[in-house]
Amino acid sequence: MPGKIIVFEGVEGTGKTTIARKLFKYMINKGKKAIFLREPGGTEISEKIRKILLDCKNKNISKKTEFLLYLASRSQLIFEKIRKLLKKNYLIILDRFYLATIVYQGYARGLDIKFIKAINNFVIEDMKPHLTIILDASLDTIYKRIKKRKIINRIDKESVFFHKKVRDGYLKEYKKLKNCYLINTENKTVNQVFEMTLKILNNKKLL
Repeated sequence: MPGKIIVFEGVEGTGKTTIARKLFKYMINKGKKAIFLREPGGTEISEKIRKILLDCKNKNISKKTEFLLYLASRSQLIFEKIRKLLKKNYLIILDRFYLATIVYQGYARGLDIKFIKAINNFVIEDMKPHLTIILDASLDTIYKRIKKRKIINRIDKESVFFHKKVRDGYLKEYKKLKNCYLINTENKTVNQVFEMTLKILNNKKLL
């Protein structure tokens, strides 16, 4: 397919959404056919699923239900938008994709990672990212940033132990993936992280 998928991943508080949105605006200003989408979400149905998943009131949601809802949201996003946008030669900037499920539901929740990857492959089919950028920071920095948020969701409120497992998962999976880059955002400004992002994209000839 002629379009491209760029995915931003990372633990809460690493700045991935900020950088992803900044890249989207940069591409639009450059006259590129670009779109920003988020997971879970991106379609009317997927956004409804997102509300269920992130609602702090839903403390009782089982890890299997959580996993299946994330996959349902992803399936709908691919069906309604991603596949069609790729055919129209769009640069799709995604705030999270299938790697998040491997890390959050696999490493952090303890579900079988091989099973997660198999179901992910069933859902995404050939929708592989052309580039994945994982943003990282220390747990102390992550928690300081989360506490500054005006709105805290169900995942934000997870324990330090949970977020540590998520971070460890990203760092392990990063070493296994092709076309995957890690940016440490510790003690860096948004502009510094963005410049590092542009350098990666330039090297991959995606600008």
